[in-house]
Amino acid sequence: MLNGKKVTLVLGGGGMKGLAHIGVLKALQAWHIEPDEYVGTSVGAFICALAAGGLSAAEIESVAVTIRKPDILDSNLVSLLWKRGDASSLYRGRALHDFVRRTLPVDRFEELTKPLYMTAVNLTRGEEVIWGMPGLTQVPIHDCVVASCSIPGIYPPKKINRYYFVDGSVVDTLPIKVAVYLGADLVIGVYLDSFDKDRRKARPPEGIADVITQSQSILSRTLVKHNLRHFQEAPLVLVVPKVSDFGMFQFERTAEIIQEGERAAYEAFWGHPLLDGVKAPESTPTPLLAPPKPRSRTAEA
Repeated sequence: MLNGKKVTLVLGGGGMKGLAHIGVLKALQAWHIEPDEYVGTSVGAFICALAAGGLSAAEIESVAVTIRKPDILDSNLVSLLWKRGDASSLYRGRALHDFVRRTLPVDRFEELTKPLYMTAVNLTRGEEVIWGMPGLTQVPIHDCVVASCSIPGIYPPKKINRYYFVDGSVVDTLPIKVAVYLGADLVIGVYLDSFDKDRRKARPPEGIADVITQSQSILSRTLVKHNLRHFQEAPLVLVVPKVSDFGMFQFERTAEIIQEGERAAYEAFWGHPLLDGVKAPESTPTPLLAPPKPRSRTAEA
């Protein structure tokens, strides 16, 4: 609770860009804002599962800085060569599954320290599912995370029981609707793309994975803009780290991505009317330099 308000943290998708979420967690700690529940999709589901499982921002950061390509990307070359058009993905997905399973602090919903909700898309039935809702807590958390992270074409659909699931970002890359439906008094949402049409420098896509992820990014911006209009009355503090120019699978700039998440959170929090009464830190971490100028108290949420 924050001044008696239920706080829900919503973390969106974006591959390695999602490590910016860790910077947001660090900022929340500095501002003494403790989420009461977590909602995530894709990489946001992974970070939420770590946090809801009891890991601190520093502990999650220590995990993030060790991630390397072989940890989550295992080539599906043999299948691509032999099955060709029948191959389901560029990567086999076993590495991602094993990494998530060994990294999570707990693997059952009843073991979590805070409520956790993760979205995925049931490819078999063509509908969104929200793991963590009543009736959807019997599946191991690592399977739910992998299902939520299974980007179509990049990873194979995740089979759970008799159904196949793909990345929750396919239908909603920032599921603030879940927080609204759960009755949050304050929603802190972290969107990992940009609403700026000119956000990218002109450059050709760098391979199949880049084509897929850039296309998904275009779709996600359209959906998020629609959803933000639909939920414009929601008590939302929106954090938008400037990470669009980082690669979906860029492993060598982890520290920069985390720092940008922290910077963006400080910028979003300072002077926000929904955080009126929350004591801001006396200073920002050195890399963030001076705090942004406080916005008007009459500004829109």
